[in-house]
Amino acid sequence: MNACKDSGARYGRRVDISQLLAPRSIVIVGVKVAEPESWGHRVVRVLLEGGFDGRLQVVHPRDDFPGVDTTRALADCSSLDLVVICVRAQPAVALVREARALGAKAAVVFASEFAEFGEDGRRLEAELAEAAGDMPLLGPNCLGFSNRIDNVKISVAPFLNRPLLPAGPVALVAQSGALGVVLTRCVENAGVGYSHFVSVGNETCLTAPMIARELIERDDVETVILYLETLRDPGNLARAAMRAHDLGKRIVLLQAGLSAAGRRAALSHTAAIAGDAAMVEALCRDFGIVRLADDDAVKPVLTALANGWSLPESPRVAVLSNSGGAAAVLADRLSVDGARVEPFSPDTQARIRAVKLSGAGDTNPIDIGGGWEATLDRVAPTLAILEAEPDIDAVLVYYAFGEMTVAPLAAVAQMCARLSKPAIFVWQIAPPEGLELVTAPGVVATSMAEGVRDLLAMSVLKTGPVSRWSMRPSTDIGLSPINPGQTTLAELESTEILESLGMNTVPSVSASPSQCAALAAACAANGWSEVAVKANAHDIPHRARSGLVRVGVALEALPDALIDMARRLDAASNDPQRRILVQPLIRFDQEIGVGGLVDPAFGPILVVGPGGGDIESAQHERHALLLNTDIDTHTAFADRIERSYDLAKGAFKPVIEAIDTILRSGKVAEIDINPMVRDSRGGLVALDALMVPEREA
Repeated sequence: MNACKDSGARYGRRVDISQLLAPRSIVIVGVKVAEPESWGHRVVRVLLEGGFDGRLQVVHPRDDFPGVDTTRALADCSSLDLVVICVRAQPAVALVREARALGAKAAVVFASEFAEFGEDGRRLEAELAEAAGDMPLLGPNCLGFSNRIDNVKISVAPFLNRPLLPAGPVALVAQSGALGVVLTRCVENAGVGYSHFVSVGNETCLTAPMIARELIERDDVETVILYLETLRDPGNLARAAMRAHDLGKRIVLLQAGLSAAGRRAALSHTAAIAGDAAMVEALCRDFGIVRLADDDAVKPVLTALANGWSLPESPRVAVLSNSGGAAAVLADRLSVDGARVEPFSPDTQARIRAVKLSGAGDTNPIDIGGGWEATLDRVAPTLAILEAEPDIDAVLVYYAFGEMTVAPLAAVAQMCARLSKPAIFVWQIAPPEGLELVTAPGVVATSMAEGVRDLLAMSVLKTGPVSRWSMRPSTDIGLSPINPGQTTLAELESTEILESLGMNTVPSVSASPSQCAALAAACAANGWSEVAVKANAHDIPHRARSGLVRVGVALEALPDALIDMARRLDAASNDPQRRILVQPLIRFDQEIGVGGLVDPAFGPILVVGPGGGDIESAQHERHALLLNTDIDTHTAFADRIERSYDLAKGAFKPVIEAIDTILRSGKVAEIDINPMVRDSRGGLVALDALMVPEREA
């Protein structure tokens, strides 16, 4: 199987990248010996300065690289663990093909001007994938990698060889090379060393989740941080997170490009509203992936992971300050951002009072007041009281200045790092020598805003059951063959499928436009006093926009309404099977929109949001369920929707089961059920439905 073409995205196949990241022999092609600032020359320097002690060969047709074994052609090299290609895009393809033919075990391509440069670039990238075949290839358009455990640094970035903390338990994988390097500094600023940095570029063969899945297996890696702009491989990301959970490790994700995600030009509302943001949120929620809001969150999240800390939503925070004004500002800011700064219980107040730290207030915030320098020995017993208090989730300690008490205040920061619950030490206008004494820099902030932000950033570390990526078999829904040119299944046909799968739908009668009298008589025979009249045609997906829906038609006005609808329908539709549909008017007090689609990367997805005309509004919350998850995850999602919309217990489970079955049939690409309404017993009834059939490619 072709590693590049498949990328492991659909089938979750693992790829051995050991010869990529830890080769013992490296060949670098495209080195301009006389140009020290050229990419190939810089790659050689970074590799040698990084301490690589394996075999290195440079390929140059004429000139020798000083101090390095130089050959005239790639074919003259031996022991090709890794081939690093530093030439432009077009010749890079031929070199990759040659490297593979010579038995190279992995390759790196730095060149740009592939898929990011339009159609010609996409064709060239397809050729690159074909040339690589089953050989793991990193790039193109990447910045290489740094493996600090094995001293292999394949990059043009000399930053990677700057003085750094010792290699630590964090690995980074990034689609953006520049931002990936920035994130390595964020990790360092948290006082944690990183072991690996990998820039994946265009992900022609190796995706970021594939790399993460392999790195999480390493004994020297506890946390993998990914920076993504496009999630092409959610299946492998889910599996990496599953494996991390099994090993007691974590996957952390920073993703850009979600704010403008996903408005698709499509026939169904579901396809129009389904975006990457909702799908990524569902993936992270169900697989225990930690979401970062920005680069500032790296430090507090790594600090919390290192200390085993986590915060609930709306955490209860204790504030301790040597400034009454700062205490008030911190309490206000915490409250605005969703935390609670609540008075301590009388028992806790009494114990704090007995320590005699506070001179101005002990109810929360604790205002130490004047003379705070003389009470620093009382901070530790106060923190012990706060740590033991079950009604406190986190602690925020504030001190300003401290030139005369440098070491004791640095010791307070260390105390915060040792607490069993999240703690941040805000040291404002701190003496520089004081900050240098703190060996746990992750707990220290130098402004009130930073302290609040760092503390609340830890709330992303919720733990709970982790789903399993579940590729269940396809199903049969008995769908009749689709006529040539047919783009949708209209309501009548769609609701028949829903009914066959156990969903509640509104009763209806239908007839061709020429049978209006018979249709009116059928409604009268059913005793319907007020009805909804709708067109039913495969070539009119959104009938309300075309004036082909009338609601609240009285029985006596029905004959004229049917004649008018027949005229409109005949003018608007060319569907030979077009019909008029009449349903009794249903009274309701709650409506939602439910839909599903088959996403090329995520697979089948269910989306829940506002119903009726609000379905495409960006102002309303949406809930997404990746159907390639286990049944326990489906059940938890159903419970959440039932609580959100005040539905009866078990009301949403049949909806999930029906949409899951429909999308797994391979016959339906999208489905809208809008609206679904709550009946008097808290159940759900589908008032309208539309399906978009899957077409053969």
